[in-house]
Amino acid sequence: MSDVVFVTGASSGFGEACARRFAAAGHPLVVAARSLERLEALRAELADLAPLHAARLDVRDRGAVEAFMDDLPPEFAGVGILVNNAGLALGTEPAHEVNPDDWDRMIETNVTGLVHLTHHVLKGMVARDHGHVVNIGSIAGLSLIHIS
Repeated sequence: MSDVVFVTGASSGFGEACARRFAAAGHPLVVAARSLERLEALRAELADLAPLHAARLDVRDRGAVEAFMDDLPPEFAGVGILVNNAGLALGTEPAHEVNPDDWDRMIETNVTGLVHLTHHVLKGMVARDHGHVVNIGSIAGLSLIHIS
C-alpha cells in the first residue's frame, strides 16, 4: 500500500499541484487548507484517482492541529509523507512601513504552524520507523527587510 500523503495549503498553488501529483500516483491523501470550498472541489476532481480526506485547518492553532490529527479516519491516520506547504506572504512593504501584525501572522503560519504539524506527525513516523517530511519554503523572507 502507498504512503498516506498529507499536504497543507492544498487549496491552490504548489499545494494543489502536489496533491494532484500524489493522487495521480495512487497515494491516499489528506489535504488541508483554510478554504474548505476549494478542497471539496479538489476532492471531487481527484476522487477517481485516490482516496482523499479534505478538511479545513489553520496550522497556526496548535490545538486545532492536534485535534485534526487525532480525528483523522483510521485509513488516513498513518501519514507517511508530510508536505508542509501552508504559508503566506504579508508585510512585504519596506520594513519601517510594515504592520508588525502582518509579520506575526506570517511567522505563525509559515514557521510555527509547520513546527506544530511536523511535531505531531513525526510521532507516528518515528513509531513506524518510516516517513518523509517535505518543507516548501517561500522567498518572502528575502524581501522582509529592505530600504527603498
